[in-house]
Amino acid sequence: MGMYNLIEERTNEFWETAQRTMGNCSDFSEFANTMQKHLQLLAGSSDSDCWEEALYEQWQEKQG
Repeated sequence: MGMYNLIEERTNEFWETAQRTMGNCSDFSEFANTMQKHLQLLAGSSDSDCWEEALYEQWQEKQG
């Protein structure tokens, strides 16, 4: 497996974890704090720069 594939796999794992975790959080702050524990999965990806913004978008979609 190449480095790119590993980064992509770990990034996908982060976002899948976010989807599963979202339902267990009462507000966005709790959600972001919980997901912060998983940031190592975004190492090397462009998502590492804007993860909180993207999480907020997911949170808003869930609330919609």
